[in-house]
Amino acid sequence: MPDKYALLNVLDKVGSAAVLINCRGKTIDCNMLARKIISDDVSETTPIDAELFTSRMISNALTEPFGTVELERPRSDQRLVFQAMDITAMGEAHRLLILIDLAVRTQVCAPALEKIFGLTAAEGRLAAELSRGIPLATIAQSRNVSIATLRTQLASIFGKTGTSRQPELVALLARVCQFSPMADVQR
Repeated sequence: MPDKYALLNVLDKVGSAAVLINCRGKTIDCNMLARKIISDDVSETTPIDAELFTSRMISNALTEPFGTVELERPRSDQRLVFQAMDITAMGEAHRLLILIDLAVRTQVCAPALEKIFGLTAAEGRLAAELSRGIPLATIAQSRNVSIATLRTQLASIFGKTGTSRQPELVALLARVCQFSPMADVQR
């Protein structure tokens, strides 16, 4: 039975915004990343208030494993979704909502990819740039190298990662770097 504070703290450390609600639809608490996503003016000591979420969103969160987050006071540029899971905390059933801000892109760490897959420094940088959606032509221009050179590096990356196409590589990198520290997240 996890302690709610320990659980929420761990989720902060791995870069996951989380909200804990009870089976009656009351928001119990959230971690700092969720507070930052939900409201710019919610401080660390401010108790989380269930009115931040619409009643429809809470109802969906209690019954559905995935959904759209609906805030009472949304920002126009904010697109949030949730993934829910049932947990037992403090001796009773709760629903843990992992919030995902679709406007935030996780930065893949090139040195981590080098270590995990045995990539060279150049291959690690290329894989990281591809995971951010940067086209090969743009990367070639910024590095002052030919696309043929990058294609050679990409073929090596495919071999070392066990992938064969760019979308497959990007999907693999998203899974490997799913839990990124907040310092590695860019908007």
